[in-house]
Amino acid sequence: MFEKMNGIDTAVLVATDPLLPIRIIVGIALVAVIATFIHVLCHLRQIRRTAERDNLVPSAVGPRDNLVLMVCLIPVIVVSLLLFLVLKT
Repeated sequence: MFEKMNGIDTAVLVATDPLLPIRIIVGIALVAVIATFIHVLCHLRQIRRTAERDNLVPSAVGPRDNLVLMVCLIPVIVVSLLLFLVLKT
């Protein structure tokens, strides 16, 4: 019933996971979002060090940094949930 095509058994091609490309893309997106979050975190630390060195520390540094980190963390959570749902199907 199944034939060999260019040395590849066609039964193997039929049995491949149809969601594999989506799973790969979501995995890459999760890595990219986490890398972006780490970049923002390092950038905020650099800004804080520069502000302290130049004696320009505003009074509301902590809450503002927390807000920026929470806003950046939302895509990490969304992509993580998407990856979880794609892997569960």
